[in-house]
Amino acid sequence: MIHRNLRYMAGWEWHVLQLKHIPVSSSRRQHASSKAHSASVNDADERYATEKRELIQAYPEAAAWINDSYERFTNNILIQKVEQYGPVVQGTILIQLSDDEQDVAPFHFWLSGNKLLTMQRDTRIPLRLQHLTMLEEYERCQHAPEAFFIMLGTLLESLHIGLDQFEKRLGQLEKDMKEQNRKDLLDTIIERRYELLHFSHLYLPIRELEGLAKEAFLDQLTNSEGYQRLQYRFQRVDNLLKHYAIEIDTLISVDDALSNFRGNEIIRTLTIFTAICLPASIIGALWGTNFVKIPFKNEPLGFIYMIGAILIITAFIYYLFWRKGWTGDILSKRKSAKPEKLNEIILKQPLPEELPSRKQRGKKIKEQAEAVPMELTNDAPLPSRKRKL
Repeated sequence: MIHRNLRYMAGWEWHVLQLKHIPVSSSRRQHASSKAHSASVNDADERYATEKRELIQAYPEAAAWINDSYERFTNNILIQKVEQYGPVVQGTILIQLSDDEQDVAPFHFWLSGNKLLTMQRDTRIPLRLQHLTMLEEYERCQHAPEAFFIMLGTLLESLHIGLDQFEKRLGQLEKDMKEQNRKDLLDTIIERRYELLHFSHLYLPIRELEGLAKEAFLDQLTNSEGYQRLQYRFQRVDNLLKHYAIEIDTLISVDDALSNFRGNEIIRTLTIFTAICLPASIIGALWGTNFVKIPFKNEPLGFIYMIGAILIITAFIYYLFWRKGWTGDILSKRKSAKPEKLNEIILKQPLPEELPSRKQRGKKIKEQAEAVPMELTNDAPLPSRKRKL
């Protein structure tokens, strides 16, 4: 075990616990037939148990968390009260560390108001959390919960990268569906749906962790800068997941509509083909019987009459189908006139009159003033009330 204790000026501590030993798998135990191999398995078990005991001795306040999280590889988040520490949020969340969906590692944490324990086996997690740019932000944190949420924001970057790659694959799927529209695209759509569910399963425990942390630390957490910044990142991830889910549902609906349309086209084609071939089938069946008296059998032109009757009846049936509009595209409607193009409509509109310039407006006003009769301009003013008295 590698133990690193970091103390900050604000009074809170961060203990980084890097585990070195992993549990021996059951398959390896079953194949431990030789004595040498069996001894190596026993040594690995002893080192594994010793490391766990050392952790419990070093942190007795977190003994329950160590026992529960030491062998856990699934999501688990709890809140409880510990003496001298108050409310504590502890548990395990799964973090995707690369573009590979299988590259997921557990991240164990024990969080109180002034103390943070993080435990992991993958060395990439502490390297990301202890980057030089992150250390300055930890120094500005006033308490451990604020620093922990800054760490969550750092771990969410891999989720953002995965969503960006997912967006590229989803865009390519939409392009293929628009241009080629192959029948096997439904399998690709379902595959993208499972990928989105994978990201949702990684993101929902972090959301649950946020709710438990608010319940435990109240305003101490919600008023911190690190928590408020992380809220905007949560909003972006929420919007992306909702938007991608809507896009995939739309693609599934489009594929379903296209499949139904193709099925209707096939059924309609078979129906029309059967109806058109029906006269020939009936007449051929009747002429192929062993009856003694068959119409037009002994006539020289009997075969020609039969062919003519088949063609006439077939043409009549086809005409009925065409009149009903069943032979063409159901979705298209026959229009009597062609729609006018937008540029033709614009050209047919009258052009607006050109507005006169300022000089022309002044000249027009002057001409109107000169056209006023002289007798109106020479009228004397009306006498005032005082003068009238």
